[in-house]
Amino acid sequence: MNESPLSSVIYRLPILINPKRIFSFLLRYGKGMFLKGRFVPETNPYLTLEVTNNCNSKCVFCANQFMTRRKTSMDWNLFQKAVDEYLTMGGKHLSLGTTVGDPLLDKRLTDRIRFVRGHPDFQILGIITTLQWLHLFDLDDIFECGLTWVSVSTTLTGPETYKNFFGVDLYERMLQNLKNLLTENRRRGHPLNVIISLKPTQERPEEIRNHPDYQAIKILYNQDLDIQSEQSMVVDDWSGSVTLPAYLVKRPLIPRMFRPCLTLYKTMIVFSNGNVGACACRDYNADSELILGNLHQDKLVDLWNSKKLSDLRRNWRLRNKIPDICKLCRHYMY
Repeated sequence: MNESPLSSVIYRLPILINPKRIFSFLLRYGKGMFLKGRFVPETNPYLTLEVTNNCNSKCVFCANQFMTRRKTSMDWNLFQKAVDEYLTMGGKHLSLGTTVGDPLLDKRLTDRIRFVRGHPDFQILGIITTLQWLHLFDLDDIFECGLTWVSVSTTLTGPETYKNFFGVDLYERMLQNLKNLLTENRRRGHPLNVIISLKPTQERPEEIRNHPDYQAIKILYNQDLDIQSEQSMVVDDWSGSVTLPAYLVKRPLIPRMFRPCLTLYKTMIVFSNGNVGACACRDYNADSELILGNLHQDKLVDLWNSKKLSDLRRNWRLRNKIPDICKLCRHYMY
């Protein structure tokens, strides 16, 4: 039975206002200002390649519904260029993730993964997905192409709850795909790090954990599903672009004055249209002031070392000139 929106929020309050968590945050936040190398860019940033911005879901917390750029998969030659240039920079950690799409809707996904893992220097390679389309791929191919992790965004309390959150009636398909993935992962000795990111619903925590589907997945899962469910109790509103249902709790808006987000020093993204951004979090149209150039004309290393990115960091840190898209971003990394 679903709870009222107010009840759903109340059940999450102990997680949000836990004194130990607050003290731990304040300690980390304070130490971060004086951490050695805090404001020094990585020589080889973590790179995300948006292999597609296609997505069939209509999640209540996602800005996909407001995206106006063309839905497409990344051109193969552009993909190769990005991988080769990233390798030249010394990169080792790659995500074939998306800002608003689902990688499993890219028909050449496993080909891309094989191309990346053909370069032995790459160590970590993963995707974030709803898993609704896993059945379109050969499961052996998924395990043998070279993936190291898969993060699955889902709910596990029945079709109605799933449709209310994801906007599509694909719960049973997702659930079977998840069972197949976990079963095969267990049979092979857990070579794949499967992360189950449970999305918040209107049910009580104990109601979620007692659901038969949750229990079935918990048996197959080789990690602590209860802890993972606690960590997924809050969402973000895409810098105010999305009006969230009343039962969803927003991530705290952490102070960021004169303190640039860590992503500007550690990450980059190449969008499916070739635009290169300094952050993969909220730029769903790939047109914000964090866009540094386009890989069709520019080199990855030049954009990472560009005056524009250097100015973005320096202006934020010294003049508190915060990019508009970053001012209300709840994914701010301190």
